[in-house]
Parts: sequence; structure tokens; C-alpha cells
Amino acid sequence: MTRPVMASRPVLGPPEPYTFPAVRRSSVGAGDVIAVDLPGQAFASVRLVHPAGAFTESEDQYGVAMLTGDALEDGQEGNGSLAPALERHGAEWESWVGWDSFVTGVDVPVNRIVDATRLLADALRSPAFRSDDIVRRRDQIREAFVLECSVPSSLAARAVGSQLFAGRYAVPANGGPKRLDAVDPEMVVDFHRRQLANVAGTLIVVGDLGKVDVEGLARSVFGDTVRAQPPSPAPVRGAEGAQPRIVVLDRPGSVQSALVLAHRAPSRAEADLPAAYGVGDVIGGMFGSRLNLLLREEKGYTYGAGARFDLRRNGGQFTASCQVETRHTADAVASSVAEIVRLREGGVTDDELATVRESRTVGLPVNYSKVWSVANVLIDIEVQGLPDDHIDRLRAGFDALTAEKMLDGAREYLRPDELVAVVVGDAEQVAGPLAEIGLGPVSQVDPDALWS
Repeated sequence: MTRPVMASRPVLGPPEPYTFPAVRRSSVGAGDVIAVDLPGQAFASVRLVHPAGAFTESEDQYGVAMLTGDALEDGQEGNGSLAPALERHGAEWESWVGWDSFVTGVDVPVNRIVDATRLLADALRSPAFRSDDIVRRRDQIREAFVLECSVPSSLAARAVGSQLFAGRYAVPANGGPKRLDAVDPEMVVDFHRRQLANVAGTLIVVGDLGKVDVEGLARSVFGDTVRAQPPSPAPVRGAEGAQPRIVVLDRPGSVQSALVLAHRAPSRAEADLPAAYGVGDVIGGMFGSRLNLLLREEKGYTYGAGARFDLRRNGGQFTASCQVETRHTADAVASSVAEIVRLREGGVTDDELATVRESRTVGLPVNYSKVWSVANVLIDIEVQGLPDDHIDRLRAGFDALTAEKMLDGAREYLRPDELVAVVVGDAEQVAGPLAEIGLGPVSQVDPDALWS
């Protein structure tokens, strides 16, 4: 049978406008509830958010929040008992600790949401916290961190904080091996008691909620807890050292170097997000970005180069990264800096502007087609104090971007004079050529001393 051949391709129409779904807020007891009803979505995401992120940790307990989050998965009976209990309801446990928040939750079929949410509440409020389980989890986090840092690109990425910041941001969220070893089971129990056990938090529920008693779910989670206290603004201090400068982490005999160029950036609340994110896209956030085209396509140094802004509640950072052959290390650093300067001085092209606007708006219906992706936006809104129509405002901001706004953003948010280049590679081969490019002084740092 011969299939008919189309005489011409169909003509694509303009993309449909996207509006983020309506957000419903309420208070139940000492807690707050954020709900989004998505008719037809038979799967639901339930998230409980506490303002107990890694940034709130005291200096002698770096890593306690992440360890507590991992230990919760051992459940009320210990030894990983939570996952099998949730599986009986087709549910999966979700938990992570960021700089600004402590998040727990479940993804579950809507028709089993009551039972799964009750298990979430039980796991969070009254975990077993057996000492041997906590020690096992601590060992796993430490071993995973050490293994990750055996990869040059991961080591470079994790070393950046220590070169940009003093204080909490200087140390990875998990505390790093040495500090994490000092966190004992009693510290975990105490952190849980103060920050989670009797603190309500904010419950986020997303899915087809037509037959769901959301307030009833909240009552089962909040019980007789007390209201969470908003985090106090905390100053962020910069690391000492010349700017710009180059830091080499020696990896003798390495045939490649992992590079990260970074500088401090404003907090989430201080930044013009469309301009900042747009600048990040142009310099390294897309396949057609300037750094990728230069270092991959033109020079053939790397399989890929990227850049991004990480904007947090108490400050942020800009990073650009790639991996290159050892002999190209110095030129890759110099070329990357020159490209950042060129964007800052000359702005974007019309094609780059159009690509940023399209990439940040056309895909929104797909980006937020899943319940968990909508829930993640609501977490961001809650943690960062953003308006409920944040996504719509962000979309409008990208639609309104101009070349002039992008140039202003590049000059505001790209700071080549403050760059720190972290290079993981063979110091004997790369230190000399790096000194010759004139970016700044070159020093060598012992990786084992980074997070002590």
C-alpha cells in the first residue's frame, strides 16, 4: 500500500500564550498551604517546605541539615523502612536540602494522596533516628562526596565557593568530609527537634484536587505544630585574595584541565532576572552560546562549555566552566575572559536576543506540564518570597527584553575584574602558561585543605 506524500510541510502558527495555573493560598493551624488544581492530572506532588536550609547552620554543624534529610528516609522504624511503606501506595519519597530551604514530600497517585501524606507527616515528625542509621548515612554522604571530587570537573565546581566566599557559602552544602565527620547523631536529633519536629512549614499540593480535601491534608501534616519563623537576613562575606586571580588544584600527570571561572553575583531579590538569565544564556547557557561556539566549534578545545547564574536568597555566583586538554588550559582561560569582556562591552546581537526570548518563553507549556515541575516553582516562590504570578512576570520580562536591557545586564552582572579562575590540572604544566596570560596572580591550593 502506498502512503500519500505531503505536498508541502505544514505551516507552524505562532506559539500559544502561556499562563501559570492559578495559585490558591490558605492557612491551617500554624501552617500555610499553597495549592494548584490541575484537572486531569491523576498524579500529585506534595511538598512540605521549611526555612531550614544549609545557610542557617552554625559553623560547628555544617552538613547537619543534609544529613538529617537523608536520615529521614529511614522512616519510623529505621533501616530504610519509609520507601516500602510508600510503595504500597504507589508513592515515592522526595527530599532535598538547599541553601535556603529544607524540602520533604511525596509524589503519589491522587487517589492515594491521603495515606501517602500521612506517611510523609509521620516520617518527618517522628523518625526513628537510630544512631547506626545516621552514621551509615553520614558515611555514604562523605564517600559520595570524595568519589565526586575524584572527577576534576566536580572538584573544580565544589572548590569555587571557598574562593569566592567566607563563611557558610565557602563550604559545600553537605559540609565536606572533615566537617561532616564532626556531625554526630545527637546533633541530627537536636536539629530535627528545633527546625522540623514541631514546626509547621508550608504545604504545597499540586494535581487534580477536585476530590481532595487539601485543608484536611494540611491538618494531618501540621497537627499542633508552631509557626515557622522567617529566616533572619544574614550578611555574606567575600573571600580574601586578589581579584582577578587564578587558583590551581594540582592533579599530577593529568592530560586535561577542568576550568571554572567565577565571581560573586547579587541575591535573587536584587537581580533583574530576565536580564541576568538572558546574559547567562548568551555567554554559556545554550548550545549556541558564545563560550560553546568559541571553545568547542571554533577552537576545538572541548566537548562543551557552559555558564550560569546561581542566585540565592543571601547572594549568588556566576560560573563558566569547561574541560580542555592540558596544553590548551591557559588559552582557554584567556579566551573565556576575553569573550566575557566582549559581551560586557558590545552587548548582544539581534539573533542572540531573539534566541533568548524564544527559548525562555516558547517551551513554558512543556516545562510546566508535570505536577512536580509546578511544585518546584511554588517552592521557589515560597522560599524566595516571589509573587504568585512570578512565572507570568518572568515570561513578560523576557518578552520585553531589548538589546539595550541586555547590554545593561551584561555590564551589571558580568564582572571580569572580580573573576577567580579555578583550574584542576597538572600544576607543573599549566602554572607557567597561566601566569603569562596576565589575568592575575597564580597560586596553588591543596584540595584536602579546602573545606577543613
